[in-house]
Amino acid sequence: MRQLLVVLAIASMLLFASAGVASAEHGTEPVGGCPDGFMLHHMHEMHGGHHHHHIGNDADQNGDLYLCVKHVGKGGKNHVHIDNNVPCDPDPSRCEVHAHGM
Repeated sequence: MRQLLVVLAIASMLLFASAGVASAEHGTEPVGGCPDGFMLHHMHEMHGGHHHHHIGNDADQNGDLYLCVKHVGKGGKNHVHIDNNVPCDPDPSRCEVHAHGM
């Protein structure tokens, strides 16, 4: 199952690259924010060794390299991921980037 998810993630990235979607670099501003209860994270900070389960869509659909994350379940071991597509106005706090692990 994990290999299938990796293959799908790579295929999605190749699809976006071939479609001419500009890739954002770390340090660029997010194009949208998160709904209440979610935290905005840069995708670069969400990779690496971890001991939790990812739930939801972790595809960066708007190409800004940011996702919204919500820790749920016992001990916060489940992370719900959605793309950051909520307007920053009228609540700019929705677009504040949080460091991973916060």
